[in-house]
Amino acid sequence: MSMFIYIIVLIYIMTRTIALSEEAYKKLKELKNAVDMSYSDLILMLIKEYKEKRLHDLITICEKLKIGEENAKKIENIIGELREREWW
Repeated sequence: MSMFIYIIVLIYIMTRTIALSEEAYKKLKELKNAVDMSYSDLILMLIKEYKEKRLHDLITICEKLKIGEENAKKIENIIGELREREWW
């Protein structure tokens, strides 16, 4: 008597279409080729870098105003919450 075990693996990758100007596409493509990443990985990296830069800039401003780093992060969280509100 033979017994067979079947394993089925389904991989479903969701894709989205976004509209870019020709200039934005060319620059994104150049950067993608330069860093040898997929478009998705590149965009995620750019978003992460943007958020880190914003926090760094906020911390710098808070230091100039004599506000501590902990308060700078609180301010960043408040700004994020305000941006997520739908009633603005």
